[in-house]
Amino acid sequence: MKSVVFCSSQRFKKDMYEFIAALRNLAKEKGMHPVIFDPEFEDRPDDLHLKSEKERMSDYSYRTSVAGRVYDHLFRKVRVADVCFIFNKDGYLGANTNGELFAAAALGKTIYALHEKTAMGSYPRDLYDEPSSRKLIHEIVSTPDELLKRLA
Repeated sequence: MKSVVFCSSQRFKKDMYEFIAALRNLAKEKGMHPVIFDPEFEDRPDDLHLKSEKERMSDYSYRTSVAGRVYDHLFRKVRVADVCFIFNKDGYLGANTNGELFAAAALGKTIYALHEKTAMGSYPRDLYDEPSSRKLIHEIVSTPDELLKRLA
């Protein structure tokens, strides 16, 4: 069974954790035991995780801790996992997720993503609307069951 690392924007952490819980439950039902690495997002009472990276960077505690968490995720999780799963809800790739995607590609990982890129009219148009990053995704895998089949 292959191991998988999840990479996602903080704004989707609730949805991503629900996806991971469903994956774990399916695996347990089938007697499978995948190794799942998930991001360790900062747990805060405010809605900072729902804001853009630019807005998050204006928060001192976020700004001083994010680099360490991203570094840890890249070198302790992305580097050792067999597969990288980009939890790009509605096709969105944030700043850190885009970096993790490129790192996974450079390391030769198989990369799956939750969604295709959405239509340009509804997709955030900024630095991270980078077309080359889409070329690094091997396949769209939209359910926990589909992902579990690929990890087996």
